[in-house]
Amino acid sequence: MRRALLVVAAAALPTAGTLALAEDVDTSRPAMIVVGEPRGFAASDRLDGQRRGMSRSPLPEAPKELWRRHISGGIDASPLVDAQGNVVVTLTVPEVVKLGADGKEVWRVRIGSNAPLAPAVLTSDGTLVLVTSAGVAWGLGPAGTTQFTTTLGVRGRDADVTPLALDDGAVVIAAGRSLVEISGGGGVRARAEVGERVVGAVLRGPEGSLVTTESGEVLAWHPPGAPRRVGSFGGAPRRGAVLADARTLLAVVDGRRLMGLDLRTGLASTRASGASGMGAFDAPPAVGAKGVAVTGTAAGVLVGVDAAGGESLRVAVDRAPPVSIPPDAGAGAATLGLLGVLQDVKPSPPVVLDGEGRVAFARAGGRAGVVQPDGSLALATERVCASPVAVLPGGARRMLVACRDGTLVMLGD
Repeated sequence: MRRALLVVAAAALPTAGTLALAEDVDTSRPAMIVVGEPRGFAASDRLDGQRRGMSRSPLPEAPKELWRRHISGGIDASPLVDAQGNVVVTLTVPEVVKLGADGKEVWRVRIGSNAPLAPAVLTSDGTLVLVTSAGVAWGLGPAGTTQFTTTLGVRGRDADVTPLALDDGAVVIAAGRSLVEISGGGGVRARAEVGERVVGAVLRGPEGSLVTTESGEVLAWHPPGAPRRVGSFGGAPRRGAVLADARTLLAVVDGRRLMGLDLRTGLASTRASGASGMGAFDAPPAVGAKGVAVTGTAAGVLVGVDAAGGESLRVAVDRAPPVSIPPDAGAGAATLGLLGVLQDVKPSPPVVLDGEGRVAFARAGGRAGVVQPDGSLALATERVCASPVAVLPGGARRMLVACRDGTLVMLGD
């Protein structure tokens, strides 16, 4: 969507009755609002409001280390990368750090006494919005200045769902069973409750915001209306869902099934199962050209599944975990033993795709690289870090790997 600047004159504002659920406006002077889709190489976790994991810039062909930076404090949530290639990181301590495209620190800001549990998001005017474990929404400008702090009236320990930035600068936040919409200035302009805890991320849907619950229910919310049930995945989508197209949600359910949900009919169907020796799927999947969903498995294999359930990609990118089986155990016991080991393997960060057919990955063991359109594998290094949290585009022909110990590694051609 084209970005625009709107100048709202006080005389053109709605009546006071209409403002009851509208964003906060100072009627003493005009207000400038930047509208449009947030800009950046990774303006939100999974890159945009649909959470498809599709990079708008090309990924590297032969990734090598460009810079490495360790930040004290640790990282649990995916960083963001703005339109200038700057990296913004929320830490496991109540601090936010911004690095330049060259890896040098630009600023570091303290955000009260509580760190965020979920990834932050960039809004249409470049404001960084995050929610701390105290249930407070913070808005930070591009220079690190505090634009607003808003107490949301939610339990902060439930604020582990990725927020959604709207085109008018507002942000939709989910915490536990609560949905809250705040304006670009931080004012609460809508609120709703749902029947159970929301998980994963708030999505940009065709008719409002979409949320998934811990049992697999899918709801759509368009204030001032109440949340509306759309359907159910029939299981737990712990990492949330992905909007594959205008009518289809995809999610990894119970760790072992890739499911699709038709938003018009509410019907769910299984596209793939992880029972055939691959172990659990990494979640959520990324969605590329023609609706092909790509995800990794515990066995170290990347698979691509189309809308009909057909497999269009299968590439081994990591070694399967070792399993010790007695020589006389037999094939059946060996298979069960392998499946048991795969079930306990730590999940890897979800993959990222680009429009040219490349797949960037970082495995739980630290191996990172890119699968090329022809299926060939370009490894960046044998081990980038001990425990990667996220892999995301870091600029044209660049990819960033964020690690739990606070290490950031920029890879590129």
